Amino acid sequence: MTQTTDDLDRRTIVVIAIALVSLWGGRFAFNWRSDDWSRLTEMSWWAGSQIVFYLVLPMAAVLVLGMKPADIGWRVRGTSHDWKKYAALFVIAAPFVIVASTTAEFQDRYPLYEIYPGQSGVWRDLSIWWPLYVAQFVAIETFFRGYLVLGLAPKIGRLSILVATIPYLMIHFVKPPTEALASIVGGIVMGTLAYRTKSVWWGVGLHVAVAALMDVMSLGHKGFIW
Repeated sequence: MTQTTDDLDRRTIVVIAIALVSLWGGRFAFNWRSDDWSRLTEMSWWAGSQIVFYLVLPMAAVLVLGMKPADIGWRVRGTSHDWKKYAALFVIAAPFVIVASTTAEFQDRYPLYEIYPGQSGVWRDLSIWWPLYVAQFVAIETFFRGYLVLGLAPKIGRLSILVATIPYLMIHFVKPPTEALASIVGGIVMGTLAYRTKSVWWGVGLHVAVAALMDVMSLGHKGFIW
């Protein structure tokens, strides 16, 4: 169905308004946890809040606007040939992750679900945490590369890539400066690929692969793998 200028204006306003709510909730929902929760419960709450604010809420907006999930990157058909681009990005990123994993700063930060040398019940906790971790990457990629990039593209074109990169950088302010700086490059590159492919799924795969490598390297250095 052909959209009119008024439709696009309404779409842009709704996308931005819901994005503001999503970014606020994604940042502050963790503060609503109880002080007597276990670390696993806390992190599950955090992952769940990311899924609600970066996936469920934007998807609700998409349905209200009369759009389809495919309009914000939930498209699989016709994307099978795109894997090579994302595989190349992983090959580029992997050596940097491996080198960084030897630093104290990295080992203090990762895995995101805190693990300490000699800790018991690690693999049980990780078997619960990792599926939630993967799901929140689906939410992150859907929001930043799908909802923002593809949701705003009909009105502002390629500028949507830079617009989406700004809040993507800001959610990395809690991380080491080098990683925050890398998020600018990552936001632009991943946003550009999503803009061209009209799909977020290979981006989800890349994000999960890099995170998995980070966790494996961190667990290895802490004596849980080698």
